[in-house]
Amino acid sequence: MESKDNVKHRNKEQTKRKLLQAVGEIIIEKGYSGLGVNKIANKAGVDKKLIYRYFGDGNTLVETYILEKDYWLGFADKLQEFNDIKTPDEAKEIISAMLERQFTFLYEEEAMQHMVLEELTSKSPLMASICNIRGNIGASLLKHTDPHFKDSEVNFRAVSALLVSGIYYLILQAKINGGTICGIDINGIEGRAEITKTIRHIIKWAYEAPEK
Repeated sequence: MESKDNVKHRNKEQTKRKLLQAVGEIIIEKGYSGLGVNKIANKAGVDKKLIYRYFGDGNTLVETYILEKDYWLGFADKLQEFNDIKTPDEAKEIISAMLERQFTFLYEEEAMQHMVLEELTSKSPLMASICNIRGNIGASLLKHTDPHFKDSEVNFRAVSALLVSGIYYLILQAKINGGTICGIDINGIEGRAEITKTIRHIIKWAYEAPEK
C-alpha cells in the first residue's frame, strides 16, 4: 500500500504539472498578457493558494514554465557534454543537429512562439532575464568552436547569430501571417526540408572556409 507521504508527493507533482500546463494553454489562447494567478488557477482547476505554496508567486510559475520549455535553456545542464567534442567534424555535426532541432521544435511549439514574440515586443523584466540566460548558454556553447576559427576571416559566432535569429523570424512570419520568404513556404513539408538542409550547408561552408 502506498504511503501517505508518497501520495502527498504525487498529488503535489500532479498539481504542479496542471499549473504549468495551464500556463502554456493560456499563452496559446490569450498570449503572455493573459496570464495571472487567478486565470492560471482557474484553468488548472486548483486553488490559487497552491501557486504560492509550490512556486512562491505567479512570476516564478511562469519562469519555471519557460525554463522548462525553452529549447536553448534546455542545454543548461548539458554544457559539460560539449567539453568532449574532439574534432571539427564532431562540432559541425552537433551544431547542425542542434539548429535543425531548434527549427523543428519552435515550429511545433505554439506557446513558445508566443513567448518569443513577447520577448521581442515588450520590456518585461522576466523576458529580459530569460534572454540573458539564453545568451550566456549560447556563448558557453560557442567557446568550443572558437579555436577552429582563430585567425580566420570567419566569425562563427556571427554565423550562429544569423542562423538562430533567422529561424525565429522565419517561424514567426509563417505562423502569424502565413507568409513566405524568398518564395519558401515553411508551412509546407518541402519548405521546411529546404531550410533544415540549408542550415547544414551553411555550417559546412563555415567550417570549410578556414581550412581553405
